[in-house]
Amino acid sequence: MTTEFDFDSWQAKLVALEIANEVGRAILKSLSDEPKTATQISKALGIPLPTILFHISRLEEAGIVNSRKALGKRLREVKIYAMASTDIVFRIGGEINGTR
Repeated sequence: MTTEFDFDSWQAKLVALEIANEVGRAILKSLSDEPKTATQISKALGIPLPTILFHISRLEEAGIVNSRKALGKRLREVKIYAMASTDIVFRIGGEINGTR
């Protein structure tokens, strides 16, 4: 699945900021392997949880990361994050979803 963004949209700017950021790219790479909780990502990357949560919230707001709730090991509700799509396209003056 491909996620397309108009070059001038706020979502495109947010995605571009995360792709330009080392932590944002590391999170995307980690989630491209398999869905994970924020804690799992934090431990795997050796990055503090608040930093992971900040970047994940931006990625989710832009629409390239999705979350779902599930029960964790201690039967507590946890969020599991996954890539919404593995292809990201920026359209510069082109059509998006059949519109101009």
